[in-house]
Amino acid sequence: MKDRPGIKGAVSIPLRTYILTSAIFWTLTIAVLLMWNLEREDDQALDSAHIQARSSFDKDVLYRSWNAGHGGVYAPVSGDMQPNPYLDVPERDIVTTSGQQLTMINPAFMIRQVHELGQRDYGTRAHITSLNPIRPDNAPDPWERNALQAFERGDTESSSSEEINGMLYLRLMRPLITEKKCLKCHAAQGYEEGDIRGGISNSVPMAPHLAIAQSHKMIMWRGFGLIWLLGIAGIVFAAFKLNHHIRERDMAQEAWRQAKKTAEDASRAKSEFLASMSHE
Repeated sequence: MKDRPGIKGAVSIPLRTYILTSAIFWTLTIAVLLMWNLEREDDQALDSAHIQARSSFDKDVLYRSWNAGHGGVYAPVSGDMQPNPYLDVPERDIVTTSGQQLTMINPAFMIRQVHELGQRDYGTRAHITSLNPIRPDNAPDPWERNALQAFERGDTESSSSEEINGMLYLRLMRPLITEKKCLKCHAAQGYEEGDIRGGISNSVPMAPHLAIAQSHKMIMWRGFGLIWLLGIAGIVFAAFKLNHHIRERDMAQEAWRQAKKTAEDASRAKSEFLASMSHE
């Protein structure tokens, strides 16, 4: 019975080490996975905004192509729709047989109006520009100028997260390639088919994309927290089961030692008794 405390000490110390080591390893594993997933959410928010900006650019190009394919389109002259003073083409302004005054809307003018509607209704910002704009308001800002210069060096896209008026935007800019149908207006400016004629920058507010990412992050925190708790509970349960098994084993070994000692004592007593009887 004297060795029982020693057995208990030998079992309890490794068991505590097992619980602590397993809990630390599990916690670090969950933390690493959580951090990785949280970082992926930020990346996905940027990817989502990037996709939106590129989709806006693709639609702008389609609108321009459609308009240029028709040689420009006409719209009634009104207070909001005045003739474009920078458009120098024959029949820019016409009058219908009924007396309706119409003015030609070229692709660039149409795109500017679409951009204004997008900013008003959806908070998106876009700007058609070039390094040598005919219209002063089309002059590029510093970010756009850097992108336009990169296009001339062979780049096909420029994008980054930037603050505009205190709000975070994903800015994307791609070059405009001169098509054959664009030469009606731009051949006189020295452009040829395939030339880069400026570009369109599309700026998408990051707030909606970051809000979605934040919502996903909250779900992740709860989900990974629950998984961590379940893991810790499993470790503790396994430790208790192991401790119970060790105790049962120790009790069985102790019972075996007691039985062996009892048998040895009985055998020794029997031997002593027989030896005494034999002597007598």
